[in-house]
Amino acid sequence: MAYRIEAADVAGVLAGLDFREKGGYVLERVKLGLAPPHGGNRDGQVDGQVDGLVYIATPDNPNYLGPAAPADMARQVRRATGPSGDNLEYVLRLAAALREIGADDPHVFELERLVIQA
Repeated sequence: MAYRIEAADVAGVLAGLDFREKGGYVLERVKLGLAPPHGGNRDGQVDGQVDGLVYIATPDNPNYLGPAAPADMARQVRRATGPSGDNLEYVLRLAAALREIGADDPHVFELERLVIQA
């Protein structure tokens, strides 16, 4: 999902996101292809792209667990917290938001199940 930020609000929005994502994320400029009706034609082909920004977690992130079994990820989620709150709450809200938009993410839903069970 992408959000359009009004030019007058960009600095404030980025300041908040920079604080929230300061635990080892890198801000990257990317090209986004928007699906119809915002960026494609009636056949579903994307006619153009827009500039966007995305925060990417890299392996040198101090909080990066690395390749791990889902149960190990769930243990880390249950004990992790940051400036924006508990990681547990983040996972639960992410799963709820994905369901709300009809997205199927087996990895997130398995992680949700495991953190609830713990």
